[in-house]
Amino acid sequence: MKFPREKRESRTVVTPPPEAVQRVDGGGAWGPTQFALPDRGGSSSQAILIVILVGVVILLVIAGLWTLAYFQFT
Repeated sequence: MKFPREKRESRTVVTPPPEAVQRVDGGGAWGPTQFALPDRGGSSSQAILIVILVGVVILLVIAGLWTLAYFQFT
């Protein structure tokens, strides 16, 4: 059994406060952010490199612990 689609008119759910137009530095329309936002045209290669390095270190630690446990208990 198919029901006809209900038509709804679109409406704005939430709008930024009026003083948000004056805010330029230190965050978006809702206020300051906790983190420094990158430039619009900038690249995030440094952040990507840090995440990759941390991931590799974590994988090496896990592999080392697994190897240690393997040879310790066999």
